[in-house]
Amino acid sequence: MRIAVNAMPSSGYGGLTYLRQILPVLERREDPHRWFVYGRPATLEKIRFEARKIVFREVRPRGGIIGRLLAEQLQLPALMRADGIELVYTANNPDLVLAPRPRVIAIRYTEPFVYREFYNSLPKQIRCAALRALTAVSLRTADHILCVSDYARRIAGAGKPPLVEKTTVVYHGLGAPFTPGRPAPSWAPSAFLFTSAKMIGYSNLIRLAEAYALCRVRGLREPLLVAGGPHDARFERMLKARVAELGLTEHMRFLGYVDAESMAGAMAHARVFIFSSLLEACPNTLIEAMGCGAAIVASDTEPNREVAGEAVAWCDGRDAEAMAEAIWAAARREDYRRALRAKALAQAARFSWEKTAEGLVGVLERTFRAGRVAKWQGTALAALEPGAKSAD
Repeated sequence: MRIAVNAMPSSGYGGLTYLRQILPVLERREDPHRWFVYGRPATLEKIRFEARKIVFREVRPRGGIIGRLLAEQLQLPALMRADGIELVYTANNPDLVLAPRPRVIAIRYTEPFVYREFYNSLPKQIRCAALRALTAVSLRTADHILCVSDYARRIAGAGKPPLVEKTTVVYHGLGAPFTPGRPAPSWAPSAFLFTSAKMIGYSNLIRLAEAYALCRVRGLREPLLVAGGPHDARFERMLKARVAELGLTEHMRFLGYVDAESMAGAMAHARVFIFSSLLEACPNTLIEAMGCGAAIVASDTEPNREVAGEAVAWCDGRDAEAMAEAIWAAARREDYRRALRAKALAQAARFSWEKTAEGLVGVLERTFRAGRVAKWQGTALAALEPGAKSAD
């Protein structure tokens, strides 16, 4: 089967992580499928590798997000037909309504459904509203819907009839370098707290800063290291202003983008890893921290619990005092941290990118077969219509 992967929406963070991890596994699989990955040059530069079964196709849209959407909906279908594509997989929400059928979409981006609950700049609000409308249409037009968690299925409205019949949950995976025993990065002090989040409202970093300030009042002295690149410039300014107000400028250190190897080492060696995010479809970072055997404190949200079970110390992420209490308990008790690390490793064993690839390919194969059956049935019914020409 010749399968198209629409990578146009995947430009950073979770989208790139997904493609970087899943594509090499698909390349190694012993199956006859051939994959055509369509994406912008900047995206393909970050995910491309020498491959036998995977072809990378550059698409150069113009005009920002509007130009990208037009290229997806108008240019990509023509390219896919020229490549003889037999099934289209969009790895992030909007369906390509003019592309060849059958088509499968993945609901991996849930912010458009709940963006009003968090601080977002006006351009971000407009973008989320547009994506929500596009996703709502896509849920109806796609032949199958792959959701990365039960939470993503529920929040997108795909957990009830008639959509639930064409929906499958396939979780994200886990793989190298997120394993225990990684060396600490050279920039890490001997004792530290660690978190990783992009600079956006739902990351909940302002509440984390307030919780960390309360811990310091109680006597906590380890610095809090924050990994994560820019995303919402206005939110980042608000966060750093609040950090300054709390007197944490010297203690809460912003590292910017951190490569995967260093991230894994920091997760493994941090006294406590804190996952404060209030909105995830399937929390990659939480899975990766468990894979490193981190002692984790996390916001108690539906998708976080779905993935981590009882392997982390839960807290009310909207309450600075509750978060501070959870961080303090984990930071001060070595036996508690040891138990959390053991639970994290046990829970992480549930996840692998091989399992994710197996689930994805299974969905695509079933959807392709169903499409062929439907096409055959349509042809047979047409032949039985009055006035249809005989084959004789």
